[in-house]
Amino acid sequence: MTLALRKTPLVTIDDFLAMAFDDDTRYELVDGEVVAQAHPSRAHGAIQSALARHIGNALDGTACQPVTEAGIRPHFDPTHNYRAADLAVTCEPFDEGIPYLEAPILLVEILSPTEEAKQRAKLHVYAAMPSVREILFLDSLSMRAELHRRDAGGLWPERPEVLIGDETLRLDTVALEMPLSRLYQGLNLPVGDRVV
Repeated sequence: MTLALRKTPLVTIDDFLAMAFDDDTRYELVDGEVVAQAHPSRAHGAIQSALARHIGNALDGTACQPVTEAGIRPHFDPTHNYRAADLAVTCEPFDEGIPYLEAPILLVEILSPTEEAKQRAKLHVYAAMPSVREILFLDSLSMRAELHRRDAGGLWPERPEVLIGDETLRLDTVALEMPLSRLYQGLNLPVGDRVV
């Protein structure tokens, strides 16, 4: 059996963070490879802003804060991985010298049709981080969410909690409870389905 030779060397997180990208494309470092991300849609931006606002209000007066476009350094192969979450919540003290989060408690991805497979692949990366207690996927084409939450024993559920329409979104990490539909106000999107 022969082994295929790697044509390009693995990029490290230090190399990645030192790169000067000449465009406005968003990039991630995935297993040593620089990967471009699709531009977010208007609906994506509206959902992201609405959730950040509600979470920010819920966290007012605490040591925790929401961070949009949050750089995440996962625990699995942190030398060759740097992910960007649409939204994260951290209680880490702010350090200008560290360009990523190492201990987020909540991570959110807003699913877009062209990037959904890549976004869903982050579930296992995020779930492997000991600090992460909730992972939320929000649909950008319908009012639908999938919430993964660690149980009291620190285990992840086999299936996520699926929410649609006006059902209550409860995020324990940020003490937020609200109708899911409030994140979609003004977008005129249909109610999603329960298929996982």
